[in-house]
Amino acid sequence: MYFPLSKQTLTIPFNRRPQSVILRTLESWLTFKPNKVDHGGLSRFNHERFFFGERNQLKLDGAFIPGTSDKIVIFIHGNRHNITRFGEHYTLYQNLGISCFTFDFPGYGRSRGSPSESGLYRSAEAAYLHVTQSLGYHHEQIILHGCSLGGAVAIELALHHTARCLITESTFTNTREMARHLYPWLPVHSLLSPKFDNQSKVGRIKIPHLIIHGDRDKQVPIDMAYRLHDLAANPKKILIVEGAEHTNAVTQGAPSILNTISAFTSNHR
Repeated sequence: MYFPLSKQTLTIPFNRRPQSVILRTLESWLTFKPNKVDHGGLSRFNHERFFFGERNQLKLDGAFIPGTSDKIVIFIHGNRHNITRFGEHYTLYQNLGISCFTFDFPGYGRSRGSPSESGLYRSAEAAYLHVTQSLGYHHEQIILHGCSLGGAVAIELALHHTARCLITESTFTNTREMARHLYPWLPVHSLLSPKFDNQSKVGRIKIPHLIIHGDRDKQVPIDMAYRLHDLAANPKKILIVEGAEHTNAVTQGAPSILNTISAFTSNHR
């Protein structure tokens, strides 16, 4: 349903406190969709599940799935889901022998708190510190893999910490453009700040970057993947999965996904 906004409404000075509170609330509502349902995606794997993040003033739900190689992936899930949803990704990395550490954002799953852009970044920082300090992995052993919104979090993490490589899957350019795409009936995208501004960051990332996107993704248009690839620094690679939508690239693209990730994570260090 479309609720027209008058020209006068659109020119209200949003730096005034009541309006800015409304705008921040709207941004949060458009951006975050916390999910606490247990989807069973962890139950078939040998894993350790625990809370972590106290050093970052957080209480986050995390899970470690051991592998057989010396590499580990920090897997960062997307919006509307939690760590119990991504069994296909855990299977992928188990088949590659790569250990996996995954976690829920504040307000998602069992993690405490409420989601925010800074809160998601802090939670990824806490995950990286746990993997390097508590689990003892070196940065050359660490793969960063983020899906959709998680890709934005992985990009921010890659700006501040080195790793073996970065993989972003079904990831967008920024939230302002996503609002314009997903909510064309709500003409406020020009008033929103471009949060999770991936397109301004990818060119500054110094580690190899693999971009994965489905050619039938209606949630995040495929042209956003091409734009991120164009802006990304070398070395980089883009893999378009034929027939894949927003959340099924890994299953739709098997075994090409497995072969591509295997080669990408082996060739770069």
